[in-house]
Amino acid sequence: MKIYSYFLSPSFKKIWLSADLVELLHLPGSSSIWLEYRQWLNLVHPDDRKRAEIAARKKSREQIGRVTYRIKIADSEYLKVEDIRQEIPVEGTEKRLIQGMLLPLEPGRHTITVQQALYEIARLSVEKDNLVELLQAIHLTIRNLMPAENFYIALYDKESGLVSFPYFVDEYDPPPPPQPAGRGLTEYVLRTGQPLLASPEVFAKLESEGQVESIGAPSVDWLGVPLRVQDEVFGVMVVQSYTEGLRYSEEHLEMLSFVANQAALMIKKNLAEELRKETERLLADSFASIQDGISILDLEMNIVRVNPVMEKWYAHALPLVGKKCHLAYHGKSDHCLPCPSLETLRTLQPACESVPRTGPGGKITGWLELFSFPLIDHRTGRLKGVIEYVRDITERKKAEEAMLASLKEKEILLKEVHHRVKNNMQIISSLLSLQSEYLKDPEARSALKECQNRIYSMALVHDKLYREKDLASIDFGDYAEKLLVHLFQVHIPSSEGVTFSVRVDVPALTVDMAIPLGLILTELVSNSLQHAFNPGQEGSLEVSFLPEGENLVLEVRDDGRGYQLESGSRFGLEIVRLLSAQLGGKFNITGLNGGGTLARVSFPRPRPAPG
Repeated sequence: MKIYSYFLSPSFKKIWLSADLVELLHLPGSSSIWLEYRQWLNLVHPDDRKRAEIAARKKSREQIGRVTYRIKIADSEYLKVEDIRQEIPVEGTEKRLIQGMLLPLEPGRHTITVQQALYEIARLSVEKDNLVELLQAIHLTIRNLMPAENFYIALYDKESGLVSFPYFVDEYDPPPPPQPAGRGLTEYVLRTGQPLLASPEVFAKLESEGQVESIGAPSVDWLGVPLRVQDEVFGVMVVQSYTEGLRYSEEHLEMLSFVANQAALMIKKNLAEELRKETERLLADSFASIQDGISILDLEMNIVRVNPVMEKWYAHALPLVGKKCHLAYHGKSDHCLPCPSLETLRTLQPACESVPRTGPGGKITGWLELFSFPLIDHRTGRLKGVIEYVRDITERKKAEEAMLASLKEKEILLKEVHHRVKNNMQIISSLLSLQSEYLKDPEARSALKECQNRIYSMALVHDKLYREKDLASIDFGDYAEKLLVHLFQVHIPSSEGVTFSVRVDVPALTVDMAIPLGLILTELVSNSLQHAFNPGQEGSLEVSFLPEGENLVLEVRDDGRGYQLESGSRFGLEIVRLLSAQLGGKFNITGLNGGGTLARVSFPRPRPAPG
């Protein structure tokens, strides 16, 4: 007597037949095959065909069904079989596969006993959702068929390469831990995929051939059969005897094979279910353990699931699940704008927005940073909703507001400093002007006036910084024009017939650069106005400040009477040289062909501040 297995696809279009069933039906080939379901029904006796098809499609409350029919095994010969079948879920889908076993109905108590055992195992697989409980029930069922005091199940994990023993009952050996596949009898059955009755003689032969090695207490008889689903062997079912008078036969091997064929799918299904539950537990624990908020929304912006953090933040709005997110989280009757989740539903792209966290009555109790991500069904590729990842940024917001307030205070203070420096310089300038009225020496009075101009150039920098929004730098073009207006007014009447132009094309300058450049410009322009033109003489003065390669170049050009080095200008030009060196540059002044003077200061571009 043998038992034959098959699998029927959820669509009832295809049926998978085991190799021994292919052989029984005398179909072409020597291995398992897929047939069209109609081809299969054509093998069923015409009088039984309708009953067999109805039974296959019928939904059973216990998910286990049985039907008896005749199946064609030769040209005109039919074999009566009992079809015991069960629905099992297809991993990763909502579909269900039908697994069936054909048991030939032969006269005799032995056949009836095996039938009962197989049906009992099928029933247990529905009732037992715990793997150990299922294996324990299978053990008890097998003990009704044969001596099975010492019984274990070994399972092989391809990914880890480990053999584990979820159920192990033995008189001498304790349950072994998971271990790499070795050379024991268990691994021999795993490798060959064939049942094995290992008497002492058989074991000695296999050992001498190097096929196996002795592990654990030596048994009198060792009987192992593969646990197989379709063509995959994933484990071994074993009984063994340590009693000399208790021996196993081929009949026991056949019976254990029957049971293993039926139990294999139940065990596999239970393993998959336990793995699914463990995965769900892990995901649930991870979901609940995240210290930031998680909210899952459907396509209609209804809350599907939240983690404990969200429930804590919005305890006043519980229960959250089932409500519109804008109503539960913000107390609004319509969508918030802007809404990152709506943006994600529209674009299928992640989005981010800072949103207020509200309490009872819509009062703002804090601030949240909301990241929205599309929730995609990995099987269909379709959008299912939105995952909102929410981080509390209340303290960060407070820190930012405090920092902005502090910066505002410092900005006001710094402006006040620039204002006071400018005022103090104006006071100094006024004192020098007052002092010059008491001097009769023209050179002394001229020196005081030059000092006033230098003080004005520095005061003008602080005045511009006081008036600018950016306290770190100034626009040198605007600064240069205002400075030249002042210098032309100071040097009347020699400047009355002279026009000037300013061309600046450099970035804004820091205070450290603007002050020395302002002093340089003051000295060079004053030098031209004092020594290049006579009172009332027409002429022009050009100021340019432009980039040139890796340098910045400040030039003052006039069309006056040519290069003249008067005694009074020596000190001013010496200041220009010193300040040019301070900037890391060079200064030179030359007369131009046809009249006029060109003063030139060249220095390296300032490097941007790090960060």
